[in-house]
Amino acid sequence: MRNRSAIGALLLSVVLAAGPAWGGSVLMISIDGLSPEYILHADAHHLRVPTLRRFLTEGAYAEGVIGVVPTVTYPSHTTLVTGVWPAEHGIDANVTFEPLLAIESWNWYAGDIKAPTLWDAASQAGIVTASVSWPVTVGATSIKYLIPEYWRTRTYNDRQLLEALSRPDGWLRRAEQKLGPYNESSDQGVGGDQVRTKFSIEILRSEKPGFMTIHLAALDHLEHETGPFSKESDETVEAEDEMISKLAAAALANDPSTSVVVVSDHCFIPVERHINLLLPFIKEGLIQLKSPANSSGAARISSWDAGFWPAGGSAAVMLRDPNDAATKERVRNLLMKMKDDPTYEIVACWNSPKSRKKAVFPGRPSWWK
Repeated sequence: MRNRSAIGALLLSVVLAAGPAWGGSVLMISIDGLSPEYILHADAHHLRVPTLRRFLTEGAYAEGVIGVVPTVTYPSHTTLVTGVWPAEHGIDANVTFEPLLAIESWNWYAGDIKAPTLWDAASQAGIVTASVSWPVTVGATSIKYLIPEYWRTRTYNDRQLLEALSRPDGWLRRAEQKLGPYNESSDQGVGGDQVRTKFSIEILRSEKPGFMTIHLAALDHLEHETGPFSKESDETVEAEDEMISKLAAAALANDPSTSVVVVSDHCFIPVERHINLLLPFIKEGLIQLKSPANSSGAARISSWDAGFWPAGGSAAVMLRDPNDAATKERVRNLLMKMKDDPTYEIVACWNSPKSRKKAVFPGRPSWWK
C-alpha cells in the first residue's frame, strides 16, 4: 500500500510547559506525518505514548486544522515558521519544477523564503536560536546553531557537505568528535531521528538556545512505505514519544519555564493504487520522451510543452510558453476529458486567480489536480 499526504490534512499542535505557558524559552518539535488520532485515540490503536498524552492533560492542544495547499512537508513547515500561506512565503512544493532533470531538486534554501520567520523575530529580539533538520533552512542566517535538512546521494560526501552548511563554522565537526557521525540522511527510519535527537540534546545542553526547532522525519518515511497505523508506523510513534521526553527534559533543565510545542505538517490517508497523470500528456504529444540508454533504464523527457509539478495530492500543470494560447487550450481540453474519466479521480481543476488566491504558484499558468 502506498500513501500520500491529504489536502486539508489534520495538524496536531500541543504545548507542555513546566511553568507559565510561553513565559520563557520555546522548543518546537515537528513529527512529520503525525495525525492527531495517534494521540487522541492512542488506546484504540494500543499505542504507548505517555509523553505525548501528557500534553492533553497538562498542556493545550488542537484536534486538527485545515492544512495549507499543498499539504506537503516543505510548504507546510515553512507555514509553521512564517504563519502565512505558500503563495506568500514562496515555497511552492517539496521540489522545484525541473522537468528535464533526472533527479529531483528540493527546496533546500532559506533564501527562497519571502516572509519573516520565527527565527528572524527571535534573533532580532536577541534570543539565541537553533534548528536541527528543519526543512528550507540551508543558509538561514538568523539561526545561530544550525544543522539544516539537506541530502543529495546520502553518502559520506553528503555528511561533509552538511558539515560545511551547518553553523557556526566547525561546530558540527566538533560535535561529531564527541557524538559520532551525523549520518541521519543514510537512515530514513527511527535511527535517523535518534541521530537528530542526540545532536539536538547536545545543542540544548551546551548552547542553551531560547528558541529551537527540530524536525523528526521517520514517521513520514514509514507511513509512505507501510501506511498509517501500521505496525511499523505505530512503533515509530512510540519511539518518537521517548525522544520527545528526552528533548523536553533537556530544554526544561535549561529553563523550567520552557514551552515545548509539538506540531505536524500533514497526516496520511491510505490509497490502493497509483495514478500516472503524465501518460495522457505523453499520448497527446504535450510531453516528448527519449529512449533509455539501455534496456534497464527509464525513459527521460526530451522536450515538453506542458508539464506536471507534483505536490502530494495536488499537481500544477506548467506551460513552457505561458503565452502559447493554442497549447493552453489543448491542456484545458485534455484536463476536462481526464476530469470526466473516473480512471484519474480528479476532484477539481482550478485556473482562476480567485481559486488560487491562497494556493501556490501565484500568477503562473497553472492547473490543479
